[in-house]
Amino acid sequence: MSEGSSDISAAAISRRAGVAHGLLFYYFTDKHGLVAAALAHVLSKLTQAQDPLDEERTERARLEGFVRRHIEFLRDHRALYVRVVREDELGDSGVETAVRQARAEGERQIARMVNLPDPQPPLVSAAISGWTGFLDRTADVYFDSAGVDLDELVALVVDAFEAVVDSATRRSRGGSEPATE
Repeated sequence: MSEGSSDISAAAISRRAGVAHGLLFYYFTDKHGLVAAALAHVLSKLTQAQDPLDEERTERARLEGFVRRHIEFLRDHRALYVRVVREDELGDSGVETAVRQARAEGERQIARMVNLPDPQPPLVSAAISGWTGFLDRTADVYFDSAGVDLDELVALVVDAFEAVVDSATRRSRGGSEPATE
């Protein structure tokens, strides 16, 4: 859709899709339901794209692959990402729910990749949640600034993950001193 979803009519959507207007509402209660379902579909593709590859044998390699594929997916779906996540243009409850569910699935996905216990201690869960926001904001910097090297950015984001999860894990166990190497 080239028009903003808040500006496009349900009739225009059904015409563009080549389906009857009534059929559209048979499957989706309204235009917002259609947008939320389409977004949920795209976000499920993001989850699939972030899955580790067979050659990513170490936790670090899986993390780097996850981060790189996440950023590449956002790049490839830039218009949707900007409108939905950054500008909250489609900000209705169905869209917010789809984004929240996708973030939670991404957090579970990353925790499984690095073999964190399930359920995680609340501090570890908070650390991962905050890190996902950091990942998206650093992706914004990558997209908006010339001269940011993707390999360096990926390494920075993975370093940040390791640091916050390490700190949260230590604090969850009652210790706050950094581990010595």
